[in-house]
Amino acid sequence: MGDFFKIIFGDFPSWIVLFGYVWFFIIGYIIYGLTETSGRNITSPNTPRKWSWKFWFLDNWRRYIVTFLCSYVLFRFYTEFSGHTFGNFDAVTLGLIGDGIAATIKGRVKTIAGDKEQLTIKIKKEINEEEIG
Repeated sequence: MGDFFKIIFGDFPSWIVLFGYVWFFIIGYIIYGLTETSGRNITSPNTPRKWSWKFWFLDNWRRYIVTFLCSYVLFRFYTEFSGHTFGNFDAVTLGLIGDGIAATIKGRVKTIAGDKEQLTIKIKKEINEEEIG
Protein backbone atom coordinates (compact mmCIF):
# COMPACT_ATOMS: atom_id res chain seq x y z
CA MET A 1 0.00 0.00 0.00
CA GLY A 2 1.09 3.51 -0.65
CA ASP A 3 2.16 5.87 2.06
CA PHE A 4 -0.89 8.09 1.45
CA PHE A 5 -3.25 5.14 2.05
CA LYS A 6 -1.44 4.31 5.31
CA ILE A 7 -1.67 7.89 6.55
CA ILE A 8 -5.38 8.25 5.74
CA PHE A 9 -6.64 4.78 6.74
CA GLY A 10 -3.94 3.27 8.91
CA ASP A 11 -1.80 0.20 8.34
CA PHE A 12 -4.16 -2.29 6.67
CA PRO A 13 -2.95 -4.90 4.19
CA SER A 14 -5.39 -4.15 1.34
CA TRP A 15 -8.51 -2.33 0.14
CA ILE A 16 -10.45 -5.61 0.45
CA VAL A 17 -9.77 -5.78 4.18
CA LEU A 18 -10.81 -2.13 4.53
CA PHE A 19 -14.09 -2.73 2.66
CA GLY A 20 -14.72 -5.79 4.84
CA TYR A 21 -14.50 -3.58 7.91
CA VAL A 22 -16.84 -1.05 6.29
CA TRP A 23 -19.38 -3.88 5.87
CA PHE A 24 -19.22 -4.59 9.61
CA PHE A 25 -19.45 -0.86 10.41
CA ILE A 26 -22.70 -0.78 8.42
CA ILE A 27 -24.04 -3.75 10.39
CA GLY A 28 -23.32 -1.80 13.60
CA TYR A 29 -25.12 1.27 12.22
CA ILE A 30 -28.14 -0.83 11.25
CA ILE A 31 -28.34 -2.46 14.69
CA TYR A 32 -28.21 0.93 16.40
CA GLY A 33 -30.75 2.41 13.96
CA LEU A 34 -33.20 -0.46 14.42
CA THR A 35 -32.92 -0.18 18.19
CA GLU A 36 -33.60 3.54 18.02
CA THR A 37 -36.50 3.44 15.54
CA SER A 38 -38.24 0.53 17.26
CA GLY A 39 -38.33 2.60 20.47
CA ARG A 40 -39.83 5.72 18.88
CA ASN A 41 -42.86 7.31 20.51
CA ILE A 42 -45.62 7.29 17.91
CA THR A 43 -47.86 9.44 20.12
CA SER A 44 -45.28 12.24 20.21
CA PRO A 45 -46.29 15.43 18.39
CA ASN A 46 -42.74 15.58 16.97
CA THR A 47 -43.02 12.47 14.81
CA PRO A 48 -45.62 11.30 12.31
CA ARG A 49 -47.82 8.49 13.60
CA LYS A 50 -47.31 6.52 10.40
CA TRP A 51 -43.71 5.49 9.59
CA SER A 52 -42.12 7.71 6.95
CA TRP A 53 -38.76 6.99 5.31
CA LYS A 54 -38.70 10.57 4.07
CA PHE A 55 -39.12 11.92 7.61
CA TRP A 56 -36.47 9.54 8.91
CA PHE A 57 -33.96 10.62 6.25
CA LEU A 58 -34.67 14.35 6.50
CA ASP A 59 -34.54 14.22 10.30
CA ASN A 60 -31.26 12.29 10.41
CA TRP A 61 -29.10 13.24 7.41
CA ARG A 62 -26.95 15.65 9.44
CA ARG A 63 -26.53 13.02 12.11
CA TYR A 64 -25.23 10.49 9.59
CA ILE A 65 -22.59 12.95 8.41
CA VAL A 66 -21.48 13.22 12.04
CA THR A 67 -21.68 9.40 12.32
CA PHE A 68 -19.35 9.06 9.35
CA LEU A 69 -16.86 11.53 10.82
CA CYS A 70 -16.96 9.96 14.31
CA SER A 71 -16.57 6.46 12.90
CA TYR A 72 -13.66 7.51 10.73
CA VAL A 73 -11.81 9.05 13.68
CA LEU A 74 -12.51 6.02 15.89
CA PHE A 75 -11.48 3.63 13.11
CA ARG A 76 -8.34 5.50 12.06
CA PHE A 77 -6.89 5.84 15.54
CA TYR A 78 -8.24 2.60 17.07
CA THR A 79 -4.97 0.67 17.10
CA GLU A 80 -3.14 3.66 18.54
CA PHE A 81 -5.75 4.04 21.32
CA SER A 82 -6.27 0.37 22.13
CA GLY A 83 -2.86 -1.12 21.45
CA HIS A 84 -4.17 -4.18 19.60
CA THR A 85 -5.05 -4.97 16.00
CA PHE A 86 -8.41 -4.11 14.51
CA GLY A 87 -10.91 -6.95 13.90
CA ASN A 88 -14.43 -7.59 12.63
CA PHE A 89 -16.00 -7.40 16.09
CA ASP A 90 -14.25 -4.08 16.61
CA ALA A 91 -15.80 -2.78 13.38
CA VAL A 92 -19.33 -3.71 14.50
CA THR A 93 -18.70 -2.18 17.92
CA LEU A 94 -17.33 1.03 16.45
CA GLY A 95 -20.36 1.21 14.13
CA LEU A 96 -22.60 1.09 17.18
CA ILE A 97 -20.47 3.57 19.12
CA GLY A 98 -20.01 5.98 16.20
CA ASP A 99 -23.74 6.21 15.57
CA GLY A 100 -24.43 6.47 19.30
CA ILE A 101 -22.03 9.38 19.63
CA ALA A 102 -23.65 11.10 16.65
CA ALA A 103 -27.14 10.55 18.13
CA THR A 104 -25.98 12.13 21.39
CA ILE A 105 -24.47 15.08 19.54
CA LYS A 106 -27.71 15.46 17.55
CA GLY A 107 -29.63 15.72 20.82
CA ARG A 108 -27.32 18.42 22.16
CA VAL A 109 -26.39 20.54 19.12
CA LYS A 110 -29.30 22.42 17.56
CA THR A 111 -27.68 22.90 14.13
CA ILE A 112 -27.32 19.13 13.74
CA ALA A 113 -30.78 18.36 15.12
CA GLY A 114 -32.57 20.72 12.71
CA ASP A 115 -36.16 21.89 13.12
CA LYS A 116 -38.04 18.68 13.90
CA GLU A 117 -41.38 20.42 14.54
CA GLN A 118 -41.39 22.07 11.10
CA LEU A 119 -40.35 18.82 9.44
CA THR A 120 -43.08 16.90 11.28
CA ILE A 121 -45.75 19.34 10.11
CA LYS A 122 -44.53 19.05 6.50
CA ILE A 123 -44.44 15.23 6.52
CA LYS A 124 -47.83 14.91 8.26
CA LYS A 125 -49.33 17.19 5.62
CA GLU A 126 -47.84 15.05 2.82
CA ILE A 127 -49.09 11.83 4.44
CA ASN A 128 -52.61 13.27 4.80
CA GLU A 129 -52.60 14.39 1.14
CA GLU A 130 -51.55 10.87 0.06
CA GLU A 131 -54.35 9.27 2.11
CA ILE A 132 -56.98 11.67 0.72
CA GLY A 133 -55.74 11.60 -2.89
